[in-house]
Amino acid sequence: MLRDRKWHIFAVLTGMYVVAYFYRVSAAVLAGDLRADLDLSTQQLGNISSALFYAFAFAQLPLGPLLDRIGPRRTIFVLSLVTAAGALLFAFAGGYLGAWVGRALIGVGTSCVLMGSLKVYTAWFEPRQFATLSGLQVALGNTGNLLATAPLAWLAATIGWRHTFVAAAGLTGLFALAVLIVVRDAPAGSVRSSRPPLLAGWGRLARTPSFWLLGLLAFFWYGSYMAVQGLWGGPYLVEVLGCQRESAAFLLLLTAVGFILGCPLAGRLSDRILVSRKKVLAAGQLGLLLTLALFLGPLERLPAPLLPLVFFLFGLFVSTGPVLYAQVKELFPGELAATAMTSINFFVVVGAALTQQLMGYVMSENAVAADAFHRAFAFPTVGLGLAWIGYLFCSDTRPR
Repeated sequence: MLRDRKWHIFAVLTGMYVVAYFYRVSAAVLAGDLRADLDLSTQQLGNISSALFYAFAFAQLPLGPLLDRIGPRRTIFVLSLVTAAGALLFAFAGGYLGAWVGRALIGVGTSCVLMGSLKVYTAWFEPRQFATLSGLQVALGNTGNLLATAPLAWLAATIGWRHTFVAAAGLTGLFALAVLIVVRDAPAGSVRSSRPPLLAGWGRLARTPSFWLLGLLAFFWYGSYMAVQGLWGGPYLVEVLGCQRESAAFLLLLTAVGFILGCPLAGRLSDRILVSRKKVLAAGQLGLLLTLALFLGPLERLPAPLLPLVFFLFGLFVSTGPVLYAQVKELFPGELAATAMTSINFFVVVGAALTQQLMGYVMSENAVAADAFHRAFAFPTVGLGLAWIGYLFCSDTRPR
């Protein structure tokens, strides 16, 4: 019975993560619709997309203590209602401000889904399952990424992007109800661990050099991913490579497929085969760096038949990133697990927000499209290279 219950919990939380991820990456495919319907500049579009990530990131700061003291079940339920409200506001936005506020509310609401799930799993599953399980959740949850590529492009063309977000708000409310009914913070009879004072926990993180090296890698890992998948990949393919909208969505879908297939593999490699977080992350992020560098110009000179392989490999290399959560959790004692994971998640989401926004500012509507995109993609590429070098000095961990 206990075994069945934990997998029911996993299914509900993963379903909620699918919806959360859909919100996160939907702006890439809808970029043209949003600019035309809301009369947005490239800078405003970048601000709207990054609003979700800024709100998401700063919500991480109180999230760890909330998860530890109030519990993940109630936290996820309440914030899911905030997500639904933000989706409705975004759907009925009349201009820049309404869309920005709606995206920000979605960011606050979805901020706890993955971290809350990982907090639940520390109570319901064994430590040597953690990276595999978190990778599996991210992989399955990224079907929301798939939904936000070709299917979203079709749905937006069929019923409009506004009606699409109204439907997403309703689905979010249903999953919130499922969380309240099915999810429990821990098995019955579990002993609740003691918690150190909040500032003491953050102080211990701040005094650990490996935490900052992981944070820097987390910043540019996810910033690089969202630079392509979250917003600017679609416009780059259309404006620079001359792809049709459907072809661009298909290539982004292949990135999502690579990510989905790679996440459980990366978790399994670090949990059971290599029994090392650092080896998996170092190799995967190097591959990500090499494929990202293609967006600085070489991608435009590649034969068209190679483009699907490039985008698939890009997603596959990105998929090693979630191992970061297992590594940072193992750097600290169990009572600091939620604080450590949410703190590293702050770097993850700030990286996505800043990268997308800065790329929007770098690009000028009066510049040649290819040159503008090359300058913009230089920021995540150089940053990831420096972060990867720093990560080589980070302490390795193993499941315990």
